[in-house]
Amino acid sequence: MKPKPILYRVYTNKGDYHHGYSAKLKGSRDWAVDCAKLVKGRVTEVYDDEHETEELIFDFNKKVEK
Repeated sequence: MKPKPILYRVYTNKGDYHHGYSAKLKGSRDWAVDCAKLVKGRVTEVYDDEHETEELIFDFNKKVEK
């Protein structure tokens, strides 16, 4: 079973960290995607595992959203 995300991280189109949203907050995934659209960047989900694994869920430049 895959762990639930604990955080959504937003990065700029240059790959710099821009903002983070707690996954505990209702609507935080949508907020992160909206933020990434404004900075033309990407969003990753961070999971609560021993490595704090990040998985790409949105990339403005690829127009792909999971």
